[in-house]
Amino acid sequence: MEVFISWLGNTQANRADIEDLIEDILDERGEVAGGGEGDTGGNIDIEIFDDADTKQLMSEIVQAISDQLPSNACYVFEDDEELYLLREQLPGAAQVPMQLRAASDGICGGLNKALEAAARASGEHMPFKCSYGMVEGTTVISQLVGRLPIETVRERLESWVNGEASAMIRQPLGLVGATAWEAYYNGAPVLRVPIP
Repeated sequence: MEVFISWLGNTQANRADIEDLIEDILDERGEVAGGGEGDTGGNIDIEIFDDADTKQLMSEIVQAISDQLPSNACYVFEDDEELYLLREQLPGAAQVPMQLRAASDGICGGLNKALEAAARASGEHMPFKCSYGMVEGTTVISQLVGRLPIETVRERLESWVNGEASAMIRQPLGLVGATAWEAYYNGAPVLRVPIP
């Protein structure tokens, strides 16, 4: 079973040390299969062998590395779209309210529909896409994956939320009482939707 760990931003330790820690936990039950770093963040790919207890191993790995990675660090299993934030998997972690998860999914889906519509109308390819949504504390975050200047992203987001995406995005925002949009640059465009 392949598991992909990724994050935006900088780590507390270097990636090689984190990989070594994971290798120690996996022992003969798996291996680090790859990884990388860039301006936006990084990733570590691991392979858990078929006869190993994947759930138990991931629990051990999360407890060992979560304080070394940014709070947005997450993992996903191969052939599964569900994203697991590391900090939410820690023992005693507070569960995210269902309405915030729903809002995150709705915002992400609305953005992609708006992006597709805008690209189709202009005869262009989608300039970037909403890769996934997550909730951090009381903030819904949607990662927009692409390579555009942040000024362009802000301009397009403002246009979409007041135009093509208005119904698709404002409705989930309104359901959770979101009051603002903020696009900022962390190596890649990211949309933050503060929730009061």
